[in-house]
Order: sequence, then structure tokens, then C-alpha cells
Amino acid sequence: MKKQYIILSLILLAMISFFSCDESTIELDPIGDTDVTFFQNEKQMTQAVMGMYQKVAFFYNFRNNQNTYLQAIWMLPGDDLTTEGDHAYEKFVSLNGSNGPLSDFYNYSYQMIARANVVLHKIEENGAFAYKVDPLLKNHHKGEAYFFRGWMNFILWNTYGTAPIVNKWITNIEDAYPGNSKDTELLDQALADLDSAARLLPATWNAANKGRVTQNSAHALRGKVFVFRGTVNKTQSDFTSAITEFNAISGASLMPNYGDNFNYTKEYNAESFMEYSANEAAGGTNNNAALNNDQFAVVGDISAWYGCFTQKPTWIGTAVVSATQSLIDSYETGDPRMIYTFVANPTGAMQKNIVKYIRDGMVTNNKASSDQSKNNPRMLRYADVLLLKAEAIVRSGGSLSEAIGLVNQIRTRARKSTLTGVEAAVPANLNTAETDAAVVLDWVYQERRRELACEDGHRWYDLRRRHIAGEIDLKTWNFNSKKTDLVFKDYNVNFPLPELEVIDNPNLDQNTGY
Repeated sequence: MKKQYIILSLILLAMISFFSCDESTIELDPIGDTDVTFFQNEKQMTQAVMGMYQKVAFFYNFRNNQNTYLQAIWMLPGDDLTTEGDHAYEKFVSLNGSNGPLSDFYNYSYQMIARANVVLHKIEENGAFAYKVDPLLKNHHKGEAYFFRGWMNFILWNTYGTAPIVNKWITNIEDAYPGNSKDTELLDQALADLDSAARLLPATWNAANKGRVTQNSAHALRGKVFVFRGTVNKTQSDFTSAITEFNAISGASLMPNYGDNFNYTKEYNAESFMEYSANEAAGGTNNNAALNNDQFAVVGDISAWYGCFTQKPTWIGTAVVSATQSLIDSYETGDPRMIYTFVANPTGAMQKNIVKYIRDGMVTNNKASSDQSKNNPRMLRYADVLLLKAEAIVRSGGSLSEAIGLVNQIRTRARKSTLTGVEAAVPANLNTAETDAAVVLDWVYQERRRELACEDGHRWYDLRRRHIAGEIDLKTWNFNSKKTDLVFKDYNVNFPLPELEVIDNPNLDQNTGY
């Protein structure tokens, strides 16, 4: 699917000038396609759908500054990563509505939602004649749009909490000022969208379209959203619904080796439900130009940047991100997963710098000076699902031995992930006879921290939902941060909305505390 990015960027809105309304100008035909002349056939509809996949690049790309990369927004607030750089989302005290990366994150999120809404609108408007060659593609496209809108609403809840819900293509000014959502309404919307996605998406795609989301992707993400909503609302029915979604997944499995999940030669594997399809940075690409304007007509760079782990470019200096000591200490000595996370080799010295996606030459690019890579970030994988299912079983009052068995699947794969092929002694299987649900739930969270360490926001999102639920208190939590001025307050579970959005939108209130 990576090759399809070259056809993605579209200008969807025509600009109308009011400065010279004479007969010589007002009758001119537009240059290129407009929303009226586009969306006429399957090729054009597919291009529009690919625009949603391309938008994911905006969250992973290098942005020409060591302190403005957007991955930091979901990596640094947790207790597994830290930096000497100046990031407000790690120390919390300087968070405010004028934070540039947070504003960009918000804008890109709603640009993604807008692309999904345009696709859904145009399918309803033109679907009867646009899908003559492959009528099934219409439903698949709808499923992809629902999936990305659902995913984005899930991410918005985990970042801002009370961001607006936008469910249609906005063409009238009176619809352009949506207000705040409340409580878990963003999760409610995500669940509705993902339900539609699961009904419409294909079970698989052909080889040319490998990497596009499937029914499994929708079931996996929907189950995850149920677990999150159930945690904060304390609703058992959400956990049983999550189990139902996880049980609907077909054909997925853990890869034989933990490191397979971070190896660019093993992308789109049996464990992966969702990946950002990165590609090599094009020579001479302006890395930042396409990130500031949703109508920018050139695709731009679609690589994934890992320079925050490797200190590339060299001028990144103190902004390099490293593992906290508490994360390192959470592993048993000899756990093979450490090799693929922050250890150079089985006998080498401990390295706090993260090597996921970049060890053993896995950074593959033609911009080696800044580590812009074609190695895909795996955004949702089966190990995450197994641990979420174990959690849902415990929280719904199900069989503790079954839940422990799922955790042991993760630990068994970890033992078999040595570089030599000889199974390690640790981590040993947990006792399936344990009868204390609180102990088992703690085991699940400890395993989530190790298995998903330093990946897409897992740790921060878990800490955040548990704080909202009153299970832990992040005000007294040891974040193990290098930031000595770190202060967490209850309202920091929701990051500030962009101040300009709040000023311009009379219906939008700033999040409490900001």
C-alpha cells in the first residue's frame, strides 16, 4: 500500500474570490477538479480514501525541530519515557492552549475526521454510479472512513477528553462551531463508528492493498475502546462487550519472536491490526511544508522519524528520549524483550536509549542524518488485544485462570524471543491458580507495561484511564522523570484545547484548569 501515497493529496475546497466580480472573471472554469467534478468513479474514490491513510503521516513525520514532533504528546506523559528536552506534556506545569504541537495535533485530528466525513458524504451522494466495476468496494470504503473517524475520536478522548464530535462534512457556517463533548461521548461515537466499520470492512485485502484496515482491525480497536470506557464508567457490560469483539477476531496470532513486530522486513504480519505505512523520505523533500496546510497539493515526506531515540539529527542534543529507570527495573533480568527495547546485545551494557524499530539496521532511509525511516510503527497489535482481553475477563468477573493464561501466552513468546533461539528461563509463567482478582489485574498491567513499552501511547493511556477511574492517583505517582519541576494535577488528564479554537468558536470552552 505504500506506493499508493503518491496519488493521495487532493484539494477538496474551491476558493472563491470576492475582489474582482466582473464578467471576465466570474464565469471562469476552475483549474483542476472540485468536489463536484471529482468522486466520479472507483479510482477517484480510492484516491480520497488513501488520503486518510496519508494523513497518519502528519503524526509521525519529522518536523524540523527537536521539540515539536507529535509523538512526544503520547510518549512523554507516562512513566516509561523521559527527556531532558523542554516538553510541557512531561512536566505538565507549563501546559497551555498556546502549545504549538498540541494545536497541530488537534488540527490534524479534525482534518482526518473531515476527510472521513467527505468520503462518507460522497459515497452517499455518488455511490450509485461511482462503483460500477466493483460494487463491493463501496462498503469497504465506507468501512475505512468509519474506522479512521472512530480511531481519531478514541485518540482525541485520550488527549483532550472533551473535544467536539464532528459527524458530517461541514459546508454551512452554522455547523462550523461544534461545542465540547462530555464525559465519554467521544468513546461512544468511536464505538458506533467502529461497529459500522466491522460490518463493512473486508476480512482481508489482496497483496497490492496489504496494510489497509480490515474487520479484525475494527474488532480489535472496538474491543479496546470498550475496555477504556468500562474502566472509567465502571460498567461491566462494556467488558463483556469487549470480550465479544476480541472473540470475533479471526486468523490473528502472536509472531514467533517479539522482535518481529519492529522489523521492517516483517511488516503487516499476523500480529498487526494497524500500522502507519511509512516509506523512505524522498530526496529534497520539504519535511515540514505538507504538515501545515491540509490543502497542500504535494504529498511530502511519509517516513517515520525515530531520531528522538537515536539523537539524530546531531543537533537534537538534550531532547533525546530515553527509558526511565523504573521501566528498566520492571523487567526480570534476562527477559529477551529487553534486547529489542533498550539493550544493545545480550551481554552488553544497559542502554536507556530505545532501540525498537531502529536496532540491527532497521532504520532504513535515504535521510540517515535524521533517521527518517520506512520501518512502520505498529499502532495496534495482537499482544495488546490479548492483554486487554485478560483485563476485561478479570474486570467482568470471569475466569481468573483464563485471564492468567492469556498473560502467559505473552510471557511464553517473550521467553522464546532470544537471539540464539534457545528459550530463556524468564519470564516464567504466572500461577494460574491465583484467586485474588486484584493481584491478577496488577499482573496484567505490569505485563502491558513491559510488552508494549515505548510504543504508541499505551502506558500513558493506561495510567490516564486508571486515574480517571480513581484506581491510581497520578498526583502522587512517581513518573521517574528527568524533569524536577514535574507537577501533575487532576485536570492534566485532559490536555488544553488550542486557545485560538476556543477564541474563534463561541460554543467551545477550554478544558478545566487551563
